Amino acid sequence: MATEKYTCPCCGYKTLDKEPPGTNLICEICFWEDDYGQFLYPDEEGGANVYSLRQGQDKFQNGINVNRQPTEHDVRDPNWKPLSG
Repeated sequence: MATEKYTCPCCGYKTLDKEPPGTNLICEICFWEDDYGQFLYPDEEGGANVYSLRQGQDKFQNGINVNRQPTEHDVRDPNWKPLSG
């Protein structure tokens, strides 16, 4: 029986075992640590991650902030959208 996975706020893949924000879980795909403060203030650097959430999303979209490539078994949340500009 599969366990429900929740969406990483950085890459949009369902990799977290608890519902964000603020779980402090690390995404196995983009290596983002789910940080409540960075979720509330997506342009703030520091906290649990070196980059801001917006920077992390940009880096992931450009193939930079990737711990491992997603496989056919990884599910991207169809409702997830990166932060704009």
